[in-house]
Amino acid sequence: MDIPTGTQGHLSKGLLLSASILALWMPQSSRAALHIQKIPEQPQKNQDLLLSVQGVPDTFQDINWYLGDETSGGTRLFTYIPQLQRPQRDGSAMKQRDIVGFHNGSMLLRRAQPTDSGTYQVAITINPAWTMRAKTEVRVA
Repeated sequence: MDIPTGTQGHLSKGLLLSASILALWMPQSSRAALHIQKIPEQPQKNQDLLLSVQGVPDTFQDINWYLGDETSGGTRLFTYIPQLQRPQRDGSAMKQRDIVGFHNGSMLLRRAQPTDSGTYQVAITINPAWTMRAKTEVRVA
């Protein structure tokens, strides 16, 4: 099928407009992805463990870390709010753990123990309608 010469420009502009509108309508969570890197990958007892988060946007409202399969108040390790003078607020799941949160979304678990093994989840609130999430499994030998 041949497209008349005069309509090719209109067709190209129409496709470009359609693609632009679709890009704006895409759920914001699909635009970027978080990834958690464990350093070291297989921590040993009494070793520090860094859960380094990649893919964090430059601006965000807060960071929440959770321990377990659920993301609720009872499983929250801490909240990090960068605008506060004391940005880290410990949660009910923190207990006696020695954990430090960082502005880049990462967390450091000092002197990891086998009882610290489990699912760790991070939720980064970009705005009220957009929260990025990632999780990883940790096994401390």
